[in-house]
Amino acid sequence: MLTGAASNTAPRTVEAIVRDTSQREMEVERTPSVITDAGTADGGRHVGLLTAFDVAERVGCHEESVRHAYLCGQLKRQRFGVRSWRFYPSDVEDWIRRGAPTRIS
Repeated sequence: MLTGAASNTAPRTVEAIVRDTSQREMEVERTPSVITDAGTADGGRHVGLLTAFDVAERVGCHEESVRHAYLCGQLKRQRFGVRSWRFYPSDVEDWIRRGAPTRIS
């Protein structure tokens, strides 16, 4: 048997619990969502992540050179879905500084 304040309160109905919860949810300050490097933009394309083709265009080499670089461990890659890989621009810039095969070199 419960004693004290708990014994004096009536059990709450489901409707009262739902009403209180929805009121609390409305009171929570909502902040606008911000798209980050890992977020999506128009058409579901990820912002900031580059494909092997994008990296090849940026660096000035062939797409196969980019694939060879990540298979050899020279370029870091990020899993994208089940069968795809993407690259962060900072990793590409680091690869260029370390001697990527660019049009200039």
